[in-house]
Amino acid sequence: MEKITSVNNNLIIKILKYKDRKVQFKEQKYLVEGLNIVREALKYHLVDTILVTKKTINEFREYDNVIEISDNVANKLSDLKTSQEVFAICNMKTQFIEKSNVLILDDIQDPGNLGTILRSAIAFDFKNIICSKNSVSVYNSKVLRAAQGNHFKLNIEYVDLDKTIRNLKEQNYLLISTSLSKENNFDKSQVAKKQHLALVLGNEGSGIKQSIVDICDKNFLLETNKEVESLNIAVAGSIIMFKLSNEN
Repeated sequence: MEKITSVNNNLIIKILKYKDRKVQFKEQKYLVEGLNIVREALKYHLVDTILVTKKTINEFREYDNVIEISDNVANKLSDLKTSQEVFAICNMKTQFIEKSNVLILDDIQDPGNLGTILRSAIAFDFKNIICSKNSVSVYNSKVLRAAQGNHFKLNIEYVDLDKTIRNLKEQNYLLISTSLSKENNFDKSQVAKKQHLALVLGNEGSGIKQSIVDICDKNFLLETNKEVESLNIAVAGSIIMFKLSNEN
């Protein structure tokens, strides 16, 4: 088994570049950290190389693509104060949009919000995630930690939203915005049985672009008491997905 003890090793230098968004999408690879997420990646056959310290090596002796790394290398690879001592270089999954509910994310910026939204999307059967090109990368280390490996179960694409939303409309998806600037006009009785939904969540500060709101068929607003002015986008989005999954 190969062992790497220097942070200046060529492979380690290359792996560190997989933290950069541009490199991730160009090379179709990214780095994950932690025992549970590496195990999850192995289930989906997306692991290129596993990197482990002496403390975690026994967990992965059955695999051929394992490299032992020293603690100082693990600390260099880690974004955490204390390394989790197991990493994997993962291949991006080939994405395709299934004929089922779609979640559209318009310039979501906070990694924690995106990770939470992805977990909720799995829970409430929104298996297709369409992100604007300016949204935070799902392969950002903070997103991956918040999502806890659930991104492996989703179809995720970064696209031109206007064009994609129009295509969904042509496919008879019911497009639902969540704009605070528009009144609620969603009525579950108007949803055709088994009709697929496309729910749009907007940027944390500026919300959904008006051009997208104008394309949507309906607008869904959560009713809250007057003690709370607004909800975090991840919280609001999760509640709306729950409500829509129950109503459809």
